[in-house]
Amino acid sequence: MNEQLPDAPQRNLAPADDEITLKDIILKIQEWFSIVWPHRLRIIALSLTIGLMAALYTKFLTKPTYSASYQLFFEEEGGGMSSAMRLASSFGFSLGGGGGSSSITVQEYLTSRDNIAKAMVAGMEKGRLIDRFYAESIAEDDEFAQFFHSNFGSNQRYTDSVITEVHKGLTEGAIGASLDEETGVVSFSVFGENESFVYDLSKQLIANTEESFIDWKRQKSQDAVDAFQGKVDSLELAIDATLRRLGEYQDQNNALVSSVDKMKQMRLTIDMEALKVAYGEYIKGLEMSKAELMNLEPPFKYFDAPTYPLNKEKGSAAKAGVFGSVITGFLLVLFFIGRVEAKNIMAD
Repeated sequence: MNEQLPDAPQRNLAPADDEITLKDIILKIQEWFSIVWPHRLRIIALSLTIGLMAALYTKFLTKPTYSASYQLFFEEEGGGMSSAMRLASSFGFSLGGGGGSSSITVQEYLTSRDNIAKAMVAGMEKGRLIDRFYAESIAEDDEFAQFFHSNFGSNQRYTDSVITEVHKGLTEGAIGASLDEETGVVSFSVFGENESFVYDLSKQLIANTEESFIDWKRQKSQDAVDAFQGKVDSLELAIDATLRRLGEYQDQNNALVSSVDKMKQMRLTIDMEALKVAYGEYIKGLEMSKAELMNLEPPFKYFDAPTYPLNKEKGSAAKAGVFGSVITGFLLVLFFIGRVEAKNIMAD
């Protein structure tokens, strides 16, 4: 037992030897500084060179980015149903959901594959957007140009794959739509290096969205017109039949009309009044649905549509130069220090 006692203090002092003190940190920094200092000129020269190259590249070789933006405003529409639709619903006509034109739906459709596909193949004064999208590839690669022109539009599989790639590329950074949940305003923007392409694409996507939602409204309104028209036609037939039966009773000699016949005539009169009321309501619904069909509008409004010249943004050459110099210098310092530390570790 007595021979083991002297070892106890040594075990208690062992953890203290592994603690890192402020002195150790200062000594390590001095060591690293002594490693970097002999290479200072090389680090400064290379950092300034890289920074200058980054500044020149940003100034003369990078293309500016153009942007076209829309702010879409929506009007409340009574739960998404028009007056004619609500009247049709109250009469028991099932015409499908009245929604479909909410800000969320519009936001999703703006960047949808269907919308972009329609925009890419739409005929424009400066040519189709799909041809302008691949203009550089077509100009630089004759094989691609020949294959593209011979297959796009005629080979469905190839056409779909190209549209899918275009949609993926545009939605990853060139097109964006966001919704402000408080105001319900949808912000839509298109970015790109070709000003005319950005302008035409943004304009076409908005036009397609307007047209698509008007078509959906037109279909629902036409369904309402057809439903009301069918009911009005059936009521007209019922009114004509009732009038003929009333005329038959009125043509008879009143003295010969029995009590039963008089009761039937009164019943026909009541039915006729009910048919007149129903006929008036359905006529009103028919006229309302026809008027709505003639005055269809998109579910949103926008003001200050983009005009030439579009908003232009280009990276700062000064920022690129400073950033390039700092990053290069930092990486060189890490390189020289790491090389020495790696040798020390291998030596141990």
